[in-house]
Amino acid sequence: MRPLRWKSRFQTGDPETDRQKRAFFDCLNRLVSAAGQREHCREMEEFLSQRLAWAEQSLQERTIQHDLGSEFAQGLLGSLPLAPYGSPACRECGLCDLAQRQIAEHLRAPAACLLDHKE
Repeated sequence: MRPLRWKSRFQTGDPETDRQKRAFFDCLNRLVSAAGQREHCREMEEFLSQRLAWAEQSLQERTIQHDLGSEFAQGLLGSLPLAPYGSPACRECGLCDLAQRQIAEHLRAPAACLLDHKE
């Protein structure tokens, strides 16, 4: 999975909205980078692709009426672990566990980056 590319159409002209969008965008790309460092199941690849498509569509909105990071996190948290988790199809990549843990941490501390990857 390749990182998202920043597009000028994501910008609104409002410095605070653009700062929020850029911070969300950078967090998403850290997720993509973390996912790329692990072998994961096909379902994780499809799941991340769908969630990133949602995120990219949201970034194109002219104004943000909600916290994109929290909305994205809630969507992830509500869907994890994926169906292969613990089955023979699971690659034991740790992404389900990692994402759940980091999302939970983020929701407790909204000022923290959504996907601050620590090893």
